[in-house]
Amino acid sequence: MSAEDINNTIFKLKKALKEPLPGIIAQKRMMPEIHSSHLEYFSDKPLRKAAVLISLFPFNGHVGTLFIERTQDTSPHSGQIAFPGGRFEPNDNTLINTAIREANEEIGINPDEVEIIGSLTPIEIPISGFSVTPIIGVLQTDPKIKPCPTEVQNYFKVTLKELLNTNNKTTGEVPVRNKRITTPYYKLKHTIIWGATAMVLSEFEEIFSKAKQ
Repeated sequence: MSAEDINNTIFKLKKALKEPLPGIIAQKRMMPEIHSSHLEYFSDKPLRKAAVLISLFPFNGHVGTLFIERTQDTSPHSGQIAFPGGRFEPNDNTLINTAIREANEEIGINPDEVEIIGSLTPIEIPISGFSVTPIIGVLQTDPKIKPCPTEVQNYFKVTLKELLNTNNKTTGEVPVRNKRITTPYYKLKHTIIWGATAMVLSEFEEIFSKAKQ
């Protein structure tokens, strides 16, 4: 794709994000199978607000995005592949500011270089007690990443062409805290994207596919 083609794709996506969102119907397409044996991992407490940043930028001649691999710790999402993001703080004022701040803290993205073009449907994650709003931001150049070592084990960039290829979606078992659950997931080289991040991607994929038509 030329720079003009990439900009045109982003322009169409921006318009598509102003239309009614697919919402939970699209999210559920990549939802893990949850059985009664897994219910102990869920919480009935009120959900706190959080946000993640889906960054879009020129990468390998196409529109790209990036993911982080979280460090191994005791949190419910330890070691998982995710978009950079985190909990809402009072000083943020808005969830857009939360997403941008967290992306800056976790991977060094310059807030001044991010153009926000829209957001997706908040996704509820009872296991960690958050309602997460995906914020979509555009950068004009491929960002230089400076991962925070205490939060980010690794990161990787991928084109949307590869990421959203239908051949890269399948269903299988994944290990979760000494159990195994069956779930749809996106498979990319030596990693998989499942759970809340895959559910977010499912809604984004539907919107992006319509924008390209």
